[in-house]
Amino acid sequence: MRNLRIYITIVLMVAWFQGFSQKVEAWALVDSAAIMIGDQIGMELGINVPENSQVQWPMIADTIMQNIEVVTRGEVDTLFDSGRMIMKQRLTVTSFDSGYFEVPPFDFLYILKDDTTVYNTESGSFYLQVYVPEVDTAQPFKVIKGPIEEPYTFGEILPWILIGLVVLAALVFLVFWLRKRKKNQPLFKAKPKPLLPPDVEAINKLEEIRLARVWQSGKVKQYFSSLTDVMKVYLKRRYGFDAPEMTSDEIIDVLSNHSVNPGAMEKLQGMMQLADLVKFAKAQPTPLENDLSLNHCIDFVNETKPVVIKDEEKTELSDQKEVK
Repeated sequence: MRNLRIYITIVLMVAWFQGFSQKVEAWALVDSAAIMIGDQIGMELGINVPENSQVQWPMIADTIMQNIEVVTRGEVDTLFDSGRMIMKQRLTVTSFDSGYFEVPPFDFLYILKDDTTVYNTESGSFYLQVYVPEVDTAQPFKVIKGPIEEPYTFGEILPWILIGLVVLAALVFLVFWLRKRKKNQPLFKAKPKPLLPPDVEAINKLEEIRLARVWQSGKVKQYFSSLTDVMKVYLKRRYGFDAPEMTSDEIIDVLSNHSVNPGAMEKLQGMMQLADLVKFAKAQPTPLENDLSLNHCIDFVNETKPVVIKDEEKTELSDQKEVK
């Protein structure tokens, strides 16, 4: 008899435990049943189901009902404890209408072993009172305070800083451009090309004069002026004196102080004397004299150009000095 009682007790406990393990609880709780109009309160939705269940959470829009609005909604948290699954979600709600409002129950779709059941919150619907503050009309009206000013953040200031820098750069560029335009200068100067050696530059310009066939076109005076201009620039770069500002005789006197080949000196002097006769005495040289004048200029340049000693020759010369 005693064994029978123990057996019945065990069977009842197992049945009770199985029934408890299958029990489903759903709830909706608010932090307060009464709020002032415009205030915000927290609301918790939750459900307690067996661990192997599936739950479809209630769809909550921006409003729970016409008079109650949802401000924020948190994530659904899930906890597991002793074969149970507990799911919770925090909401923040408010209302801008005064009154006594009935909040309807929330429905949860509960699925266990292909068995689908709809459970709603245990408390069903509940009421939320929204009241307005009492105003003592006997008291004088107070000045409405303006909004509190918050300090600006760097992220808010940064766009204005960038705009200011762009405007400043534009103004600097405009001033720079106007100054260049006033002086009739290009906005950006091209990088100057490296100067050719004086002898190479002179030979190139003399060949250009030859190809231009200036005296053949009857422009004899221009022809000799071009020859003397080229030679004066060459002398200035080669010997370092201001030949363009000197007369032919002054140039010859200065060159006499330099170690210039007498034959080359004679060719340059003959060209300059003939050029002076053409420019100032209106002389008419023969075609042969015209060609010889240009050839004499080329010969003078070739005979007086700087001698470039290569590195190999420098090495040989230094070795010869060491041997001596």
